[in-house]
Amino acid sequence: MTEPTKDFEALDARMRETWDAILGQSPLIHTLKGGCDDRRLYALYLIETFQYTRHNAQNQALVGVRLTPGHTTYLQFCLRHAAEEAGHEQMALHDLKAIGVDPAPVTALAPMPSTEVLIAYLYWISIQGNPVQRLGYSYWAENSYHYIGPVLKAIQTQMKLEPKQMTFFVEHATIDTRHAEQVKQMIARGARSEQDWQDIGRVLEISLRLTGNILTDVQREYERLQAGAPSPYAFLQVLAGSR
Repeated sequence: MTEPTKDFEALDARMRETWDAILGQSPLIHTLKGGCDDRRLYALYLIETFQYTRHNAQNQALVGVRLTPGHTTYLQFCLRHAAEEAGHEQMALHDLKAIGVDPAPVTALAPMPSTEVLIAYLYWISIQGNPVQRLGYSYWAENSYHYIGPVLKAIQTQMKLEPKQMTFFVEHATIDTRHAEQVKQMIARGARSEQDWQDIGRVLEISLRLTGNILTDVQREYERLQAGAPSPYAFLQVLAGSR
């Protein structure tokens, strides 16, 4: 049997093209490029980050639970990463509190529709289909700071945020460097066929596009807050004009 090509170049190209489409077309990114300094926009994105991050440990662990005996290395990877991800959503709540948002109503909110779709998709690909496919999500997520770094810098500068108000992103910039290498090593070991590589690439693109949809929902809700329209996020109006 011929050894499958471990084509990380193809994965990287797919990731780059998808990020370029998101960053080039997202209304939220255009708002930031226009110099937006409104912390309500940052708070909305933090809330949705909290919403999907709180499920990442569980859906990662589900992959390990359904692995058949003999996949020891991948099982260890899944359970170790699930344990390391547990509780990371608390950093998003910390940052919300640090900019003046009461975290109590945040934990009672339902996710925005696009966030709920991403959460559901990650559970779906974790409980059915090719077990290695979830590595596609991990691959782009652990490498995302290469693409969103300039966006985060603009947010910090324009909204005059201190590092203690961006701990989720500051901490993950360091954590994800180590995780990215671990994910790459796991793909190199766990992707044993061309189908494995195709499934990883497919999940990479779909989950990244679904995450891009969250930016659109966040921008839409931000515009509702600006207009004073009824919104479950009305408690964020405390941030209007804050610096």
